[in-house]
Amino acid sequence: MGMTPFQIEAWVEYAIGITILFSRIGYRTKLVGLKNWTGDDYFAVAAVCFLSGETAMLQVIGQWGSIVGMTDEKALKLSEHEKENIVKGAKADIAGWCLYITLIWCLKACMLFFYRRLTLDTFQKRLVLVAGVAWICSYLATIGVVLLRCLPFKRNWQIYPYPGDECGTPNQIFLTLVITNVTTDLLILYIPLPLLWVVKIPLGKKIIYCLWLTTGVFVIVASLLRCVLSIRYANEVDVSTIWAIRETFVGIICVNAPIIGPWLVKKGSIWAHSISSSRGSSKHDPNGGLPTIITIGQRSMRLGRRNKNGKKGEGGGATGWTTINDSDECVLEHGGEGRGGHPLKSLARGDKNADKTVVASMATSSTTAVNDMV
Repeated sequence: MGMTPFQIEAWVEYAIGITILFSRIGYRTKLVGLKNWTGDDYFAVAAVCFLSGETAMLQVIGQWGSIVGMTDEKALKLSEHEKENIVKGAKADIAGWCLYITLIWCLKACMLFFYRRLTLDTFQKRLVLVAGVAWICSYLATIGVVLLRCLPFKRNWQIYPYPGDECGTPNQIFLTLVITNVTTDLLILYIPLPLLWVVKIPLGKKIIYCLWLTTGVFVIVASLLRCVLSIRYANEVDVSTIWAIRETFVGIICVNAPIIGPWLVKKGSIWAHSISSSRGSSKHDPNGGLPTIITIGQRSMRLGRRNKNGKKGEGGGATGWTTINDSDECVLEHGGEGRGGHPLKSLARGDKNADKTVVASMATSSTTAVNDMV
């Protein structure tokens, strides 16, 4: 028996998702080393396992079926062999729900640890802590609904008599998910916004950084679509499972975009440079037409920016990146070193000089900031 279009789509998205996750893991390992991994790196490895399990469960459910959409009339027409397969499929459905929810919350954890490295201000650090508590509570609540909505637990795979809608339809799970999932996504999405609001950089760059750090919007849209369409087609298990795969696929892309996105931009710039060099376009350009590339967060790496004469500029001149040693953040300075302590705290005090030094908490320890990209 061949695979259905849903199954083919699921395995294609799985292959792309696994490639993205392994690329992220490999890039981070090369950048900081295995011993210097942080929480998001470990959750990325966990996401590989849970994505594999989720896709495998979809395959099993597609082959064996489930009690979703079952009625007493349908149950009486089933053979013993078909009943055995449906019981297996129903058990796989419960496992698939747990794997799917755990994968989604693993991706949220990746973003929380990512923002934990990014944020400099106490307010943002507290937001990360609050979001972490909400992450734990929402996960337990969602998993609790999956495991406790139908008791005794064996009714989840009871075929005849029909165990009732609380066991045969997952609407309770969908409604719980749309609350817990979207709420935590909005909270996580808000964390970097204050930094993006006060940073003094060109509008084009601010838009790019904003897109990198607020990709959770696309996850929220995918979550809402999944909920609406799954409730609409509540008796079709294939619709629910394929939209779970689609949502996690979008989540994997969005969560890893801030990590490997700048690296891809750098590689693209090098590729474009090689093409332009072959055409002789870089004869009079010391940078070969490339934007200035600054790698952030490598250990014991002194960062500088070359001036127009090709010499490294020292701190205190025109706008440029500061020296960074063993740091995950960077500060964009205007007119020399900042005065008055932390810039955001100075802004809160109304310091007139505070706008001369603002935090550009971009391109974390695992990313590459592309200067003059726009």
